[in-house]
Amino acid sequence: MQYSTFAAIDIGSYDVILEIFEISKKQGIRSVDKICHRMELGKDTYTLGKIRPEMEEELCRVLADFVRIMEGYRVDAYRAMASSAISEAANSLYVLGKIRQLTGLSVTVLSNSEQRFLGYKALAAMEDNFNKVIEKGTAILDLDGGSFQISLFDKDTLVSTQNLKLGVLRLRESMNFLNASLSQYRNLIGEIVESQLSVYKKLYLKDRVIENLIIDT
Repeated sequence: MQYSTFAAIDIGSYDVILEIFEISKKQGIRSVDKICHRMELGKDTYTLGKIRPEMEEELCRVLADFVRIMEGYRVDAYRAMASSAISEAANSLYVLGKIRQLTGLSVTVLSNSEQRFLGYKALAAMEDNFNKVIEKGTAILDLDGGSFQISLFDKDTLVSTQNLKLGVLRLRESMNFLNASLSQYRNLIGEIVESQLSVYKKLYLKDRVIENLIIDT
């Protein structure tokens, strides 16, 4: 049976992931390996506005290891993607250049709209009834370290999508900035989230009825 091997690399806010896929006409797409390395790039970006040299070096070491794994699988093609943890860093071009120089990988930085589009395509591919579900009022919540995206679908159409900077890492760094104690976390986070959600409800939700809720993490 003929098949090709594809690798996907995701450089996120709090982890870097490599997943290897086998693709064949008979079996379609099948995941054969997945490696996840925890590193909080978003902590640097959202707090300092840039990625520190130590974090750059760790990222390059991890990606170099990924390249060796890809070579072991004889990968035919790959795509490496990054989002806000890289794009919002003041030294993003330098970091991307260093990755290219030390690992040979070319990393594509996704815009928010590109990231969400790929997320919706993945959901549709995994869920056979996706198109039928979004015929009625449906909200998709996409949670990551940097943001909280709310997308509303109705009658099989995307009605609105809004990015709220309420990701786990951003909220944690907000608590550190405020010098909040652990006992204060719950109330303060509740106030921050409720403040942004109340504005969102007034502007976008209004009288819309949500019958389905899909959470993507």
